[in-house]
Amino acid sequence: MSRTPSPDRIAEHLRLLREDPQSANPPGWRADFSDGPWPVKVHQGGERAPATGALARVLRGTVAVTAVRGPSKTLRRAVPSGGAMHPTEAYVVLTGSDRLCHVDPYRLELLALPGDSPTRRLRQGLCLAADAPLPAVVLLLTSRFWKNFYKYGDFSYRLGAVDAGVVLGRLLRLAGSEFGAAWVRTDFADDALNDCLGVDGRDESVYAVVGCGPTVATGGTDVIGRPAPPPRVVERSRRIKRSPVFDMVHASARSAPARAVAAGAPPAAPVAASGAVRAETVELPPSLAVDLTDEDVIVRRRSGGRQFTGRPASPAQLATVLGQAATAITTLRRRGGPTLPEITFCTAVHRVPGVPAGWYSYHNGRLVPVGRGPDPDLGPYLQGALFGSSVNAELAAFTVHTVASPRQAGRSARHYRTQQLAVGVAMEAVVLAATAVGLGNHPFLGFDAPAIDAAYGLDGQGSGAQAQICVGVVRTGSEWEVTVRSR
Repeated sequence: MSRTPSPDRIAEHLRLLREDPQSANPPGWRADFSDGPWPVKVHQGGERAPATGALARVLRGTVAVTAVRGPSKTLRRAVPSGGAMHPTEAYVVLTGSDRLCHVDPYRLELLALPGDSPTRRLRQGLCLAADAPLPAVVLLLTSRFWKNFYKYGDFSYRLGAVDAGVVLGRLLRLAGSEFGAAWVRTDFADDALNDCLGVDGRDESVYAVVGCGPTVATGGTDVIGRPAPPPRVVERSRRIKRSPVFDMVHASARSAPARAVAAGAPPAAPVAASGAVRAETVELPPSLAVDLTDEDVIVRRRSGGRQFTGRPASPAQLATVLGQAATAITTLRRRGGPTLPEITFCTAVHRVPGVPAGWYSYHNGRLVPVGRGPDPDLGPYLQGALFGSSVNAELAAFTVHTVASPRQAGRSARHYRTQQLAVGVAMEAVVLAATAVGLGNHPFLGFDAPAIDAAYGLDGQGSGAQAQICVGVVRTGSEWEVTVRSR
């Protein structure tokens, strides 16, 4: 896209974020790592209280720092994030006590924030009646743009939405388990909710709202008093750069009226494998019993990188990963309504006994050969479609691709943002299910999407590959890691 932004070119820019992400930034783009942001939003002053009970368990499995890894002392969280940037921030409205807090992910504390009637303003932002019941706990997820932009530039518009979707998927699952119920909203008045949180909407903006527990007229726990004095945000970066392209696209999404975003038609089905003798559909075995709310599973997940060994995975492991991913999208749409788009799944099977190596679409426990169909050379093809060498994809057991409609996403920047949130939800389910069945995994967006579309027989318009997750047996890494526990 031209460096001189034009509203009539937003659709082109969004298309290229998937089809040619390397063109998102101007030639010679470089990240200034010496002036990058802190990995957490830092406040000075204010009153704090430790998160406790169900809320603490939900936060620990989503945004909290769970480990420190060497040798560079990287802060690890329970959810994956592009480049370990973690741009998603979490805020809590305790509706019973009418309190607003920011979640400190390092200390797992609630930092009280100033705010006039946050519960009332929350209702306004959600376009609810003044007396509409709400859950006792409502979590708001924002994207803090500089945390991604300093490294990825204009591509971070896509990456930040996917990252927020990863957190959203984990949050929905854990909140439903811990609080008994959970719902999600992505259609709201952005400016009203940003104002409720005290963020400007330009550097940080609300992307999703999650209600935790049943709706009640009153309730909640007064865990923290009114802040006095209010905390102050402290930045590490001396200079926060801006992009007219990013700002224009974000402003376009932010200005969309609440409830104006419709999901549209589901992504078109991939083209079935061609040939005189059509390959047979593969019936997968029943899924394994897994618990994706198990904290041991959650904190064990890590990205595989170049650690894949080339050893096979079982058909049951494959069935479990794909089944859990499909369930996550079904749950998302059930709890979020028709504004959330459909996501489907394709998989390139490398090394799964009983499943011929090839390209498949997944349909409720069955694999249907599509596109190139059976393909013993798919490993080198996948590796060649990567934009980097940080993952040895050819040695994974199978690779999952999330599929959604680029045409629907291109209708507006708001449609695009909502779709990428759903892509993140799907990605989270794949990586956690893989961990639960004892497999390593590596999710990423940096691949040649048109080449992958062609392999599956996707047209790139009604349906297109959005994210790629390599899954397989990995060797143990050599880095040290120290677990972080809440006090």
